[in-house]
Amino acid sequence: MTRLKSIDIFRGICIFYMTFGHMVNWWISQGDFWLYEIIWHYGAPVGGGGFLLVSGMSASLSFKRNQLKAQDSQEFNMKRARNIYMLRCLLIFLISLLWNFIGTLFMGLSGIWLWFVIQTISVSLFMAWPFLKTSRIFRVSMCFVFWIGNEIVFYWLTPYSNTQNILGYLFYFLYNSPDQNVILGYFPFLLLGTVFGDVFFESNGIDNLIERRLFLKKKIVRNGLLFGVLLIAFGMLYNFPDFSNKSTFASHMFVVGIQLILMAFLVYIKEIRVISFQKRYRFFEIYSFYSFTIFLAHQLLYFLFPPIFSIINIWFVIIPILIAWTFLFRFIYKKWDKYASIKFLINKVAVDLADRIDIVKLRKK
Repeated sequence: MTRLKSIDIFRGICIFYMTFGHMVNWWISQGDFWLYEIIWHYGAPVGGGGFLLVSGMSASLSFKRNQLKAQDSQEFNMKRARNIYMLRCLLIFLISLLWNFIGTLFMGLSGIWLWFVIQTISVSLFMAWPFLKTSRIFRVSMCFVFWIGNEIVFYWLTPYSNTQNILGYLFYFLYNSPDQNVILGYFPFLLLGTVFGDVFFESNGIDNLIERRLFLKKKIVRNGLLFGVLLIAFGMLYNFPDFSNKSTFASHMFVVGIQLILMAFLVYIKEIRVISFQKRYRFFEIYSFYSFTIFLAHQLLYFLFPPIFSIINIWFVIIPILIAWTFLFRFIYKKWDKYASIKFLINKVAVDLADRIDIVKLRKK
């Protein structure tokens, strides 16, 4: 299957944004913290929601490839593919709990059970599996069911947020903390990503280049621009100015609209117009290749400086560090390639564990 540069660039933009945003969050002085709040609320399309969207694309593409592989192989089947998928989800979930624990100890996070983006991705991937065989229209419909349902459930449970009863525990489970990537509000981003993944996979099966580009232009570019504009307008007008608060339904609609337009633009320039770069992995593509690795590794930068920089001098710190950080991972790519990728290692461990489970089952038989 041909690698889709538009997905790579979108994923890279998400990781770069989160790296940059966290630096501002960690190092900006309290007096200028409003800068981070702007970045936090208006960068959501390429923040946690964007990372979930692109994770859904990858999950769908992997699922479709495994279906083809299962049809052509006697040794591989979808039961094995499911086991590897679930084990990969479990490994990411365990990493998320470990990260939340470390963050609680050293970075002021609000507990081990926290809807930080890694935890949300792992649980969303678990939830997405039964949807991968359903139609695209059904999945899109379910996205809106979850978004609307999240709004209703949040307002229902909020009065019980500090109570020691079953509804208080349910609020903690679903909304710790509400300003993070809560599962009911952010699972739909990953589910929507699986729809994109299906479209990309179908386009890859079209051998004629002109027909493939026309297909992508119709399915992604035209629909993305049309529905993107409508969702942005709706998000801005519904309960104005709720669109600037990333925990609200209006914000989710606004964010999805931006994402649709951004994906339409990337597909147009990379898959239709095919604007190429001189080198294979440049800037955003490096951030995409090592997405999970960079996301985890950049947390170490938290310990470099206390929050002392003003809105002026923080740029003299962040820009050189981002440049050095990018060159570091370019060097790592040339030196170790995929073997320095945590995502690759997680997949390898998941495959090995699935093999061991199959061996144990065979021995029992």
